[in-house]
Amino acid sequence: MVKTKNSHSTEVAVSNGYQSGDRTHLQSHLSNFVKALGEVLEDITALEVNTMVCERITGEKFIPWETYRNVYPINREYLQEQGIHESLRDRYLDLRRNLELEYSILVTDPSSDFYNPNLVGNLPILTDPNLEIDQIQTILPDALQPTSPDEILKVQRLLGNSRFLRVLRKIGELKAALDNRNQALYRKELELAEKNIPDIAAQAVKTDIIYAQTVIQLDGDIINRFSEELLEHPQKDLILKIHREGVLGGEQQWRGLLGFVVDLVQKAIGKAALGGLFPPR
Repeated sequence: MVKTKNSHSTEVAVSNGYQSGDRTHLQSHLSNFVKALGEVLEDITALEVNTMVCERITGEKFIPWETYRNVYPINREYLQEQGIHESLRDRYLDLRRNLELEYSILVTDPSSDFYNPNLVGNLPILTDPNLEIDQIQTILPDALQPTSPDEILKVQRLLGNSRFLRVLRKIGELKAALDNRNQALYRKELELAEKNIPDIAAQAVKTDIIYAQTVIQLDGDIINRFSEELLEHPQKDLILKIHREGVLGGEQQWRGLLGFVVDLVQKAIGKAALGGLFPPR
């Protein structure tokens, strides 16, 4: 499975024969464009290719609202009620903790639109890496049982933050993999029970494990990671071959996208200069 992400939204406004008010309007558009582009560059200046073996590949789309609502209620009691296999519960809890951690970073960052000085120094999750999610009083806005319309507005505003969305998308992908593994574990346990074989389902099911990962950064650094389980996999050579081909294909797509962005910036700056948006030196 090869995943590449290249989502961005841009808006460029050009006007001829404008007055002073039009110039201010264009400058505002250009400023918003540059800001949006800066946020997008955080995603597209690094290429990440993961290769995993899956029982099935779903065609589910990333819907931020649904993903947020699916991750928000996760705690030990919830996982037990949902029948999540015991061997996977800590991994689900890690996802929920990461979501809480990301929001905590946002609200304590002075440069963030969500900055809240009253919370600085009062969030244990930022100081204790071993703190479990069940020990944390959540500060995330509640999308399941909101206490007021403002709570829903807070969620919508949060889901409009590109940094938070990147984390939420990754968490959603990992949760989908865990959901698949949970189903596979229960199917394997049922098969073993019918054959009177001791319960070794957790060791027998090897689905949705990332066997190989390659990250190519803008400065040229290439990071390769391989799971130890790959060394013992009967299809090791085939998995590595698929991964290498995925990296080559992803790199070509990545380079094309970077070229497109550079060209877009050059054209935007050129139009702005022609329109007199930049004052002469």
